[in-house]
Amino acid sequence: MKKEPLEHNIYFVIQPLHFVSRILGLSPFHIDPNYTFRNKVGCTFCHIIQAAVMILLLLYGLYINVLKAVTYSEITFHVFVRVVCIINIFVSSFTGILALFFAVTRNRNHMTNMLCLLSHVDNKLCSNNSKEGAYSQHRSQVFMQLWIMLILYGFIYIPLFFLYYDGTWMSCTNVSSQLFKGVIDTVVILQYINIVLMVKQRYRLVKHLLSDAVTTDDVNSSRHMDAEYLISSNNNKTFPLATNNFKIDKTSNNLYTIRDLRLICSELCDVLHANNKSYDVIILFDVITLLTVTVPTTFYGVMTIKSAIVENGHFQLYLKGVFLLSDCVFMLLTLLWLTMCCQTTTEEMRNIFICIQKLLLYPNALGWSTSELKSFSSQLKNSTSEFNICGFFTLNLQFFCASVSVIFTYILVLYQFS
Repeated sequence: MKKEPLEHNIYFVIQPLHFVSRILGLSPFHIDPNYTFRNKVGCTFCHIIQAAVMILLLLYGLYINVLKAVTYSEITFHVFVRVVCIINIFVSSFTGILALFFAVTRNRNHMTNMLCLLSHVDNKLCSNNSKEGAYSQHRSQVFMQLWIMLILYGFIYIPLFFLYYDGTWMSCTNVSSQLFKGVIDTVVILQYINIVLMVKQRYRLVKHLLSDAVTTDDVNSSRHMDAEYLISSNNNKTFPLATNNFKIDKTSNNLYTIRDLRLICSELCDVLHANNKSYDVIILFDVITLLTVTVPTTFYGVMTIKSAIVENGHFQLYLKGVFLLSDCVFMLLTLLWLTMCCQTTTEEMRNIFICIQKLLLYPNALGWSTSELKSFSSQLKNSTSEFNICGFFTLNLQFFCASVSVIFTYILVLYQFS
């Protein structure tokens, strides 16, 4: 059987992120369905050994950090800050350990399964030329995400390394453990978000196909909707086509019925549920890590700058406070991006529901029966598109705003106690 070109394979999109994940032990050595395993047992063994070494490093960092937090005697580091800091040390270390453990157990084939499901949807939804353009665009977005994270980590962690490194191997190991914890948490979020963004992109295409149908007055059309005709002939700018890379070429004969679109939306919803089920516990601890580390770090950064101003401190003290606050801003932006990606994906699914409701205002539009549209509407209405994490909270902007308000309220309380 002839293998399809790499540019037509959905693995092409996630390849840069998979490479980084392999370095950290967060993904199997190969997830490309076209790859033929020559030494599957050897690759599996290497992956397990790599994850075990990373877990041992995180456990050692946990021991050193807890010991340091307990014995730290600076006056601003009072009992309330100390408790939050110790909770964060345990949660952040447990998050990395859990992510590595899941990577070699229950989530080992997760990414491969998700890509296969999305590839199955793409085979129904667009042609090879369309896939090539869409995959190239999303791959460039993945590269951009990785470069941004690399620049931010370099800007924040390299100065902190020189501030905390005292020349001993224990200090070097401790700082390395801190860096690995942060990178592992970030890569896990990137894995989760990129699956969400790929589903969002396909929801958007379905929405535009239906939006074009809403603005079409030809009630004498056939029972099928020709996606190529709708995309090429639409001159109405009310619903501009955002996913231009999904254009269907003129040689394509793709015809979509309501049943086809219902099946596509159902499969996309299954991808979101499977992705959420695999990552919900890790994302829960990731969010707790972000919230608990932001409180003491922000407080300590503010107090450091205050001490430098009052006591006319050295430039190094100002620099330390600025980098601590920059670290907090970076973590809050990560949480904001996570919640925005999830909320916009939910909104795309709701927009499809709105388009169906509009089509119901035009009986037999494009040859579709009212019963078909009502069935599709009922399916979307009953589909749970919210990103609920273990029943504790839903990832959306409302949750982000509530989290930020709690963080700053607690920081004010700590400041009053100090």
